[in-house]
Amino acid sequence: MRQASLDIFLDRLDPASRADQLAFFRTVAAAGPAAVEELAGRVRRVSCPAGLKQLTLEFAYYYPWEDWLPVLDRLLRHENDLARFESGVRALGRMGTPPAIGLLKELAQGRATPGFREAVEAVLGECDPAEAFQHHFSRLLQGSAQPADANEGAHQLENLLTPDSLEALKEAVNHPDLLVFRHALRLVGLVPSEAAAVFLLDYLQETHLDALEDREARALLATFRNLPRAEVQEHAGQALAARWGERQPEAAADLASGQAHRIRAGAAALREGQPGILDAFLLDALLAATEEKPTHLARFLGQAGDAAQQRIRRLDFAIDAAAQGLAALAGQGFIETARLLPGLAESLRQNTGHAGVAGALAQVVPPEAQDLLDLLLDAPDGALRAAAVELLGARKDPALRPALLKAQRDAIADIADRSLWHLGQLSDPAGTARAFLADPDPEQVQVGLRFAAMHRLQELVPDLLTLVEAESREAVLIAALEALGAIGALQAVEPLLALLHSGQSPRLQIALAEALRDLGSAEGALGLCAKARELNVPVLHAVAVEALARIHGDPERPLSAPATAALIRAVQGGWSDRNPWPLRRRMADALLTIHAEDPDLWTELSDLFQGALAEKRPPGEVSPDDLARLQACARSLALLATL
Repeated sequence: MRQASLDIFLDRLDPASRADQLAFFRTVAAAGPAAVEELAGRVRRVSCPAGLKQLTLEFAYYYPWEDWLPVLDRLLRHENDLARFESGVRALGRMGTPPAIGLLKELAQGRATPGFREAVEAVLGECDPAEAFQHHFSRLLQGSAQPADANEGAHQLENLLTPDSLEALKEAVNHPDLLVFRHALRLVGLVPSEAAAVFLLDYLQETHLDALEDREARALLATFRNLPRAEVQEHAGQALAARWGERQPEAAADLASGQAHRIRAGAAALREGQPGILDAFLLDALLAATEEKPTHLARFLGQAGDAAQQRIRRLDFAIDAAAQGLAALAGQGFIETARLLPGLAESLRQNTGHAGVAGALAQVVPPEAQDLLDLLLDAPDGALRAAAVELLGARKDPALRPALLKAQRDAIADIADRSLWHLGQLSDPAGTARAFLADPDPEQVQVGLRFAAMHRLQELVPDLLTLVEAESREAVLIAALEALGAIGALQAVEPLLALLHSGQSPRLQIALAEALRDLGSAEGALGLCAKARELNVPVLHAVAVEALARIHGDPERPLSAPATAALIRAVQGGWSDRNPWPLRRRMADALLTIHAEDPDLWTELSDLFQGALAEKRPPGEVSPDDLARLQACARSLALLATL
C-alpha cells in the first residue's frame, strides 16, 4: 500500500512547485530506501522530467543511502546538465564509501568535459585527500603519453600537497619522462616541510656537480669527433686511468692496457659503482673505440651528442627549479637562508645556474652581503642581471638601495630602467631624484630626470623649472623638458611658453613644444598655437595640432570656438613645410581623434586634404603608407562634414 501511495504521489508530482518539492522530500524519506527502486525506474527513462532528476539527486545528497549508488552510476555517466551532475557528484562525496570513491575516480577519467571533471575533482579532494592525491599523481605519471592529463594532474596536486607527499614526488623527480620530472621537481618546492627543503638543497648540490661533469663530457665529445679511433681509445683510457688509478688500480690498469678483453673487464668493474656522467661517457667512448668497425664509434658519438642535448635541458631546469623551490621554502621558514647561499653562489660562479638561480639568490641574499650582490649585478649574462634586479626590487627593502643604484648604471637600458622603477617604490623617491640632479655628472642628472618622469614626481616640478631656466647643456635641458611633460606639471605652462622664442635651436623649440603638448593643458595648447603662428615654424604647428587633439579627444570636451579657429590656423601653418608629407600625416592622425560640434570645421579641413591629394607631384615623393593614411583621413573628414 505504501508503494502504491508513492506511485500515485510521483504521478501527480509537479517538480516546479515549491510545495510539491517539500512533499517529495517528506514522502520519500518516509518510504525509506525502498523508494529508491521506484525512483530509479522513473529517472532512467528518457521522458523523465528534468525537475524530478534534480530532486532525486538532491535527495541522494541529504539521504546518502548505499542503495543510491547504482542509480547515480547510471545517471552521472550520461548527464549533460552541469548543475544536476554536480548535485549527484556531491551525493557520492557525502557517501564517502570505497565504492562511491571508486565511482568518483571513474567519473574523473570518463567525464573530461570542462566543468564536469573539475566538479568531480573538487569533491574527490574534499572527501578523501589521500585518495585524491594518488588519483592525480597517477595522472601526472602518464607524462608525455598524455600531456594534457599529466598537466592537469600536476595542477590539481598543488592543492593537495602535505609533508606526506614528499616521498612519492622524490621518486617522480627521477622519472625518465621530462614532463613528469619537471612537474615533480616543481611540486617538491611547494611541499610545506623542512624535509622538502633539505632534499632540494642536496639535489641542487648534486645536480651542480653533474652539470660540471656534463660540461667536461661535452668538451671531450667535441674533441673526440675530430680524432681517429686509435687516439680516442688512447685518450679515453688515459683519462679513466687518471681518474680511477688510486681508487681501483687494477681496473684502471685494464682500461689503459689497449687490450680489448681487459678493457671490457675493467669497464664492467667500474660500472658496478654506478659512474657519473663523465666516467660513463669515457667508458662508452672507450668501448666504442675498441670495436674495429669505425662506424661503431661514429654512431656512438652521434648518439652521445643527442643525449647530451637532452641532458643539458634537464640539468638546466633542475638547477633553476631547485633553487626557486629552496628560496620559496626559505621564505616560509622551513630552512635557514645561510644554508642556501653557498650553493646558489657557487652555481652562479661556475655558470651552471641561470636566471632561476639568480632570482632565488636575489630573494634571500642579505643586504650586507656585498660580495653576493656584486656577483648578481656583475653577472656577464644580462638575463641573470635582469632577474636579480626584479627580485631585489620586489623585496622593497631600503637596505637594498645601494644595489639598485648600482644596477641603474647597467649597460642594458631595460635593466637600468627597471632598477629606477624599483628605486621609486622605496621611501623618499623625491630625495633619490634630487640626489641624482645634484650629481656633477650630466649623465646622472639625466638619470634623475628620467626617474622623476617615470614616477611623475610632482614635488620635483619647482626643481625642474629652476633647472630649465639655468641649464645651458642642450641634452640635459631637453631631458628636463621631457620630464616636465611626463609629469604633467600644469604650473610649468607659463614658464615654458615664455622660454619658447626664435633665438633657440630647432631641436630645443620642438622639445619645448612637445613638453607643452604633453602637459595636457587647454591654456598651454592655445598658447602653443599662438607661439607657432608667431615663430612660423611648420613643425611647431603640427605639435600644436597634437596638443589640441590631446585636450579635445574626449566627447565631453569638444572644441570651443577659439580652439576651432586656432586649430584651422595650426593645420594651415603646418601644411606647407619643405617636406610636408610627414607633418601632414602627423596632423591627420591627430585630427581623427578630435571632437568638434562645428560641421564647417570638417568641411574646411576636408577641402584642404582633398586639395593636397589632388596636387601634381613627382612619382615616389610620397610613401604609399603616408598617402593611404591621408586618403583615409580625407574620407573620414568628408563623412564628418555631412553629419
